[in-house]
Amino acid sequence: MTDLTEDAEPQGGSRRFGRREITLFGLIFALSVGEGGARFLSPIYLAEQGSAVGSIGLSLSVFGASALAARFLIGSTFRASAVRLTIAISAAASTTALFLMTTTSSIALFTILIGIHGVGWGVLATVLLTLVISGKKRRSTAALIGFYVGVEGLGRTGSPVLAGILGESLGPAAGMRVLTTIFAVTALVGVALLHDAPVPPTTDDTPKRRRINLYRFRYVPLAAWVAALTGFYLNTTNAVLNTFFPLLGVSLGFSLSQVGVLAGSRSAVSAMIRFVAHRVFDWVPFRVQFVPLYLLNAVSASLIGIVTMLPVQYLLWMPNGASRGILRVGSMAQAIEDSDEERASATAALIGAGYDTGRIVGPAVGGLVATVVGLSTMFVVMPIFFVVLILPLALWARQDSSPPSDAA
Repeated sequence: MTDLTEDAEPQGGSRRFGRREITLFGLIFALSVGEGGARFLSPIYLAEQGSAVGSIGLSLSVFGASALAARFLIGSTFRASAVRLTIAISAAASTTALFLMTTTSSIALFTILIGIHGVGWGVLATVLLTLVISGKKRRSTAALIGFYVGVEGLGRTGSPVLAGILGESLGPAAGMRVLTTIFAVTALVGVALLHDAPVPPTTDDTPKRRRINLYRFRYVPLAAWVAALTGFYLNTTNAVLNTFFPLLGVSLGFSLSQVGVLAGSRSAVSAMIRFVAHRVFDWVPFRVQFVPLYLLNAVSASLIGIVTMLPVQYLLWMPNGASRGILRVGSMAQAIEDSDEERASATAALIGAGYDTGRIVGPAVGGLVATVVGLSTMFVVMPIFFVVLILPLALWARQDSSPPSDAA
């Protein structure tokens, strides 16, 4: 496995980002604001419709399941020549579903619609990450991925804050519609701006019928599996916080806007540290930080469920965000550094699949556990359980990864 300290400088090319990267980063930021904000308000909206905690968790877990399926589909069928059409179709599906979600009181219909949104978002996010990966030969991989996830993190910073303000002033349904409009407008801008953007090369220019090719996943680097396992753990914990803390926070007497600012503070720290993570790896190698960051993330997430003082909550959310940010950059950068251009879409899909699986398991299991033991106890149990389950697997995969050849 390539150590990230070896990638401190770009291998030829400019240190500055060009038009393509700036366009992609702008799209990722705005899409994350709209999509993340709409989902932030979803549990509050469902609770207002009379849905139980367990039902809310199961319903929202469908988003991750459908996004996971979509990532594997696009990862095995991706064509660079169809980037704009793929973005347009996937964004249209997500936009329609998000708008319709705010018009129903049926949790069954809501579940179907959020599943459709998951398909659209899974395809859209995988295509954008694939385009980012294609620029790794011109940039430092750790810097490129740091900026990618950092910009996405800034979007996730703004989304709960904006969603909390909109939800408190307009109500959850109206707030979701405003955020969906932001998502839709951004997608339209993206389709317009990406027509001249470079796209990943294809190995065969002969027109062929598009077929699913799972062979692409066979030889993705082992580091991609480490990134996927790390993503699964991070998003299991993240999904528990995003899905159930709005409900717990309101029950503790926090306002919806305060809950949004709390979530935003974690995302802000996570986003900011992602931009400089590649420099942090120069001081302390990622392999040294790996286990302590996992443990810091789990302990801080567990304490969030039992602390009732708002100022102390900030002291928990912020280190949770910092550990999340560094773990995400480090694991993704190593995976992409070890990947080749031909399997970029498969690597992107596999990493995204780890995060999507966490989005499935977090709300589903969290809702069931909360139904039995209560929200606060669920927050204590879930992060510790999953770090004990996943960390040994991730460590095994890291140790089993063979080092790159000198020619690499």
